[in-house]
Amino acid sequence: MLLMTTVDDIPAESLPYIIDRTMELGANNIHVLNAITKKGRMEYIVLVDVEEKFLDDICSLLALEFGTLGIKTFKYDHVKFPYDVESKVVKLEVNDLQLESEVRIKYMKKEGTRIISLKAEYADVQSIAQSLNSKGISIPLSKLKTLIEAECYKKVLKQENIVISLQN
Repeated sequence: MLLMTTVDDIPAESLPYIIDRTMELGANNIHVLNAITKKGRMEYIVLVDVEEKFLDDICSLLALEFGTLGIKTFKYDHVKFPYDVESKVVKLEVNDLQLESEVRIKYMKKEGTRIISLKAEYADVQSIAQSLNSKGISIPLSKLKTLIEAECYKKVLKQENIVISLQN
């Protein structure tokens, strides 16, 4: 189920707390979008993906925190792609440093076998980035994720580890 409400009188600093509380109460996801409404007013559009069993608790929280007078609900069908998760060993070589770590790769498939997309697990890439940073090597997380995913695409049909050599 998708919930939608709008709010135009809350400070932005309150949003992370409300987002965290909404997730703790069972939401699958929450999005808060900036918008401009009538008379040029700034507002937030809040969208919450939630299972029906958590509906009352989450609606109560949103009413309490936002002071909203109502929440729209939408029933929807979710088209899910089949996927597999595989652990790959990532070997990073930067100058004299060698780092080895496992990264979970999610392969989205069509027709059961054809890979249409893949993503490296954020938490695993974050861990590698932090390890590199602790050794004085600064690589942006987004670039590291892109490098790992690019190597995965090259090896998509092979059972090989991922080796990335970088110059610092």
